[in-house]
Amino acid sequence: MRRAEPTVVFKALGAPSRMRIFALLKREGPLPVKEIAESLRMTAPAVSQHLRVLRTAGLVTSERRGYWVPYAVDAQALSDCCGMLVRICACPSCGGERGAEPSDELESLLARREELLGELQRVESELEALRK
Repeated sequence: MRRAEPTVVFKALGAPSRMRIFALLKREGPLPVKEIAESLRMTAPAVSQHLRVLRTAGLVTSERRGYWVPYAVDAQALSDCCGMLVRICACPSCGGERGAEPSDELESLLARREELLGELQRVESELEALRK
């Protein structure tokens, strides 16, 4: 699927119901509409509409398996989303000052990358602990 614009991705994640659906799919893995609706106490039509928005943004995938259509988080899209957020939120106070020497900018970016990788590892550890 073609990569969606950041505004489309973040707008899709801006609705609390879509965030709940997205979090459930991340936690539980592929699920059909009926199971999502039951888990979140929503109607199946409402879940279907939210999933359509998430699919348009490229955040979830689905593949028909007979009568069963499981929806799942697209791991690459999730990674891209994190990258979009980092690029959008990069600011001068984070080491992206204008006029900096290329070597200073490179060092700053490498340091920021290490910081973000550490944060990602911390979040992954917390998620793993919550799954147990």
